[in-house]
Amino acid sequence: MDAAPPVDAGTGTDASSPPTLPPLAASRTVVDDAFATAPLCADCHANAQGSDAMRDEASRPIAPFDLWRSSMMASAARDPLWRAMMSAEIAATPSRKSEIEAKCFSCHGPMAKRAGLEDGVLPTLEMVYTDTDRSQILLDGVSCTVCHQITSDDFGEDSSYSGNFVLNDSQSIYGPHVDPFGMPMWRSTGYQPVYAEHTTESALCGTCHTLFTNTLDPDGTATGDRFAEQTPYLEWRNSVYNDELASPLLGAAGCQDCHVPTTSIDGVDIRTEIAQLGGMQGGMGGGHLSARSPYGRHVFVGANTFVPALIRDNAEELQPNASAAALNATIAAARDQLEQRSATLELVGATRDGDELRVTLLLRNLAGHKLPTGFPSRRSWVRLQVIDDDGQLVFSSGVTDDKGRIVDMEGQVLASETRGGPIQPHRDVITQDDEVLILEDIMGDVDGSPTFTLLRAAEHLKDNRLLPKGWNPNHPDAEHTGVHGAASQDESFMDGEDTVSYEFVAPTIDGPYRIQADFLYQTLSPRFAAELFSHSTSEIEAFKRYYKASGSPSETMAAVDSIVD
Repeated sequence: MDAAPPVDAGTGTDASSPPTLPPLAASRTVVDDAFATAPLCADCHANAQGSDAMRDEASRPIAPFDLWRSSMMASAARDPLWRAMMSAEIAATPSRKSEIEAKCFSCHGPMAKRAGLEDGVLPTLEMVYTDTDRSQILLDGVSCTVCHQITSDDFGEDSSYSGNFVLNDSQSIYGPHVDPFGMPMWRSTGYQPVYAEHTTESALCGTCHTLFTNTLDPDGTATGDRFAEQTPYLEWRNSVYNDELASPLLGAAGCQDCHVPTTSIDGVDIRTEIAQLGGMQGGMGGGHLSARSPYGRHVFVGANTFVPALIRDNAEELQPNASAAALNATIAAARDQLEQRSATLELVGATRDGDELRVTLLLRNLAGHKLPTGFPSRRSWVRLQVIDDDGQLVFSSGVTDDKGRIVDMEGQVLASETRGGPIQPHRDVITQDDEVLILEDIMGDVDGSPTFTLLRAAEHLKDNRLLPKGWNPNHPDAEHTGVHGAASQDESFMDGEDTVSYEFVAPTIDGPYRIQADFLYQTLSPRFAAELFSHSTSEIEAFKRYYKASGSPSETMAAVDSIVD
């Protein structure tokens, strides 16, 4: 990571020994400006005994508040990795502290950011550790009264990205249900439910999940460059899944179809009352509400199993608005998403040239965006192990140690896993145990050197993340969603898939050989963590403590286990 003066990010001044962070405040009901914390909504939109509202066909509880509270949306500002990253950005460029906070809180503390724009009390990193009304709506993360007050103004336009969504000024709460019965909500909260079709549009998600940052020189001077930090929405638009088209393709689906599904875990369309009051049988009681559809399960499930586990294991300090059981459910849902709906891996070829064996694997992306997508700390890679008839390992690539670092056949950590080490290029053919197919986004600074500091990023030195099916180089969004580095010259790297071949010595006399291959994922690569830990702030030291206790878990998306001669 770029060299920087030893600055503590606002919570201390001696970076050689940062002070211990105080525990975060527990969530409570607060109304601040046009926003309220989620516990206010929970009065009617949480499950209750004796009420059959907000339940699926098997009577499983699926209330919005109960599902949201353990999501990464709810923990957007409590996320210790995000706060560590923000503090590192501030440490690298302390002169830009206020701009960094303004940018980060636009999507990780959007209610506090928007309220601050009205009264001048803008959120800061220090505010996270207080317990005021403003810090409460900050800690509530991406909550009910921000997403459900976003209008459709400028949807899909550059002006709406990077958290620049437009909010209504009438305290209207938008939802997908026609003719809502609004009196109870208005009387109890001051918000008025209003039908709005745009709540199910992907462009709503795209307002934050399309993020551009302005590149800075080491002294904090803006270079004029703009870097695409994450573009899941644009990647989706440039795919066969885009349902914004006048004539969408068969199988088109929006963000909410996967991340806020309107079917139960058994795939049954959900139809239910959308609120309850005081646990009355039948929801609101008195026949005021009828069962509604569509009804989205607010799971917001993605690929992140790592941070929810950190939050669960450090709950006394992070004070999540969810129980360990709820966080475990979120982790399980993310793991299921990874294993069932993210990727496939196939052995498509095994040929021999004397004692040399060549095996070819095909990777397919099932997601509606790049795989992996989002912040560049994430990566996927292929682990291959070849075992002879005596059970001896004869070749491997991509094997990890107990800390999640990739090692060679001698168990030595690859230099590319360490701070300042080389970057693994895209691989089409692998012949050595220190060569690995790693699908990742590597940022480059203004000098063309790798950087792990977001505001130093001026270009993508390497981006060989699997493209979504249907990606088109002539699409208007191709500029921000393309391929960078050696993958752009790999003829087998195409929309939705890639192949990689392995060549190694495997004498026929020692066969047959067992080919074990796994397609793996990490939210935070050990290399990215090592670069982050080159700074010392209170947030980084706290995160480092959590990280060392947990390691860097790898999740399996797909696997192959075959016998070849």
